[in-house]
Amino acid sequence: MNIQTEHRHPNAGPTPYDEVYYPGHVYGLTHPNHLATIAAVYGMQSAPVERCRVLELGCGVGGNLLPMAFQYPSSEFVGVDLSGVTIERGQRNIATLGLSNIKLLHCDIMNVDESFGQFDYIIAHGVYSWVPPAVREKMMMIFKQNMAPRGVCYVSYNAHPFSHLRDLVRDMMRYHTRRLTDMKEKVGQARAILKFLSDGSKANSVHGAVMRDQYNRVLKSPDELLFHDDLDDGAEAFLLHEVAEDASRHGLQYLSDADFSRRYLAGYSEEVRATLQRFPESEFMARDQYQDFIDGNGFRRTLLCHDSISLSRQIDLDFVTRFHLLSTTNPVDPDACVTDDSAMEFENQDGSRVTVTNPLLKAAYLCLGRAWPRALSFDELLDGARALLGDRQADDDQKVLTEAMFILACSGEVSFLLSRPFLLKEATVHPQASLLARRQAQTGPLVTNLLHQTVQLEDDRTRDFLQLLDGARTIDQITAEMTEKFGPTIQVDQKDSAGKPADPLLLSTRESVQRSLAMVGKLGLLVA
Repeated sequence: MNIQTEHRHPNAGPTPYDEVYYPGHVYGLTHPNHLATIAAVYGMQSAPVERCRVLELGCGVGGNLLPMAFQYPSSEFVGVDLSGVTIERGQRNIATLGLSNIKLLHCDIMNVDESFGQFDYIIAHGVYSWVPPAVREKMMMIFKQNMAPRGVCYVSYNAHPFSHLRDLVRDMMRYHTRRLTDMKEKVGQARAILKFLSDGSKANSVHGAVMRDQYNRVLKSPDELLFHDDLDDGAEAFLLHEVAEDASRHGLQYLSDADFSRRYLAGYSEEVRATLQRFPESEFMARDQYQDFIDGNGFRRTLLCHDSISLSRQIDLDFVTRFHLLSTTNPVDPDACVTDDSAMEFENQDGSRVTVTNPLLKAAYLCLGRAWPRALSFDELLDGARALLGDRQADDDQKVLTEAMFILACSGEVSFLLSRPFLLKEATVHPQASLLARRQAQTGPLVTNLLHQTVQLEDDRTRDFLQLLDGARTIDQITAEMTEKFGPTIQVDQKDSAGKPADPLLLSTRESVQRSLAMVGKLGLLVA
């Protein structure tokens, strides 16, 4: 690639992101496998995630881009950011992992040009609303100029109508802290004034309800995010149609929202569903805009593609059969009968529950939950469900499963991906955790799994355990090292049913290591 390591205005000074670190996270909806999947739903054939080029504008420390590069060594990843401090930090992380397929460049977005080449996927998360109009214009030019003919672009931004309420308290906080420069003091005073104003407002008024709701949001927001996202003077929100129309001026078109489940209308009244369903295919964006009005949406994750692409908005019932399916469904009662028509309740990782009576669907739910974090093709799921029923088959099995998975995929209860994620089925003789996760665990409890999700490790013992999963140690060796470090037992401050002190908890037996391996596997951290 003809890319220099430095593209920047020579007189540019330090940015706020140099002075206050913005945490680097993964954002699942930006993953190229997800972007290719949504494009495929609407009739596009994008570049395979295993061999593609990805550009991220405003990449920060590379927290989102680096895990992608780690997972797909035959693909190429480029990130640009104006903050030299965060880029240097990201480059150190790249060197630690020994990755050669990713570059993080200290670069002004205004200096991204044709020399960067074309990319199959372009990501701009949390940038569009926080840059001046000239930079937003340049971003649209980059989307057009640097996106491959069958490429997909992800751009997120603060959205109206909800952001009107957010801006209400932003104005108050920014006025109160206008002369403060220290981040801790500025954030502390922003929360303090909002508490004072929300407590002072009338609880039975609309204004009071908004103030209390916004105060709760601000209270939960991490300091760095509040400083950069809410107290930034230049943050601007947009209606969906404004961004779509701006994209259209540059030869781009609205593909869809990045969250496929937003098009699912089952949660609305019959009147709302009927009205939204009447929008013709040519007014797909307008339908989404009215849905934003109904929901009070405040943050948009918009996908764009070239306007020369012919899209199909009609989704066939059997579209799920072309994808790999994932779900965390587990039975609430593991002893419930699968083979009869009795009700069986399943719970997802997010706490939602669903009750199923059809034996085939109960068996399918069990298969998905047991396979997690592996993805199953539709045929694998059908065969697995039938196997759990003793290979009992019916003529309408495929139809029943297709209809059920269609509803669950549309509602977001079952995820679907075009390319099967790279994950190990179970622990091997020499178990190995992701090198990325092991490096991340050395400095904190948050690690990234191979489904591009953030996982929080429970304690220091789990973090230490992860370090031993380097592919060189056997389970017996891991057991011995855990015993040496932590001892074989730990005394628990509990009593048994007779009131006597409970027996010490066995920590480092082979069985406990096997259980820990199973847990690490379920978190999506084990590799082949």
